[in-house]
Amino acid sequence: MKCTNCGIDVPANDLNCPDCGAITARTKADLQKTDPAMTQGIAWALIAMGVLGLAFVISNAWTDWYSGLDYVGPVALLLLGGFTFFVARSKK
Repeated sequence: MKCTNCGIDVPANDLNCPDCGAITARTKADLQKTDPAMTQGIAWALIAMGVLGLAFVISNAWTDWYSGLDYVGPVALLLLGGFTFFVARSKK
């Protein structure tokens, strides 16, 4: 894709020209593209929240309010983060 403002080549996953900052997205399909680096960042954030959640649940396992259901949230975050990371890596 070429920038209409300055004429340089713009990478396929960028919506703005890196040189002049002009918006290069012209169609709905351009706006629906995903940035693989941002998707991987979100995946790592979900994995980190899952690990921290598991650490919190394990560290409080000795309390009276402990339940096996306490693991559902952190494990779900880990699975979602892992799936997102896998999808982001496969789309590169």
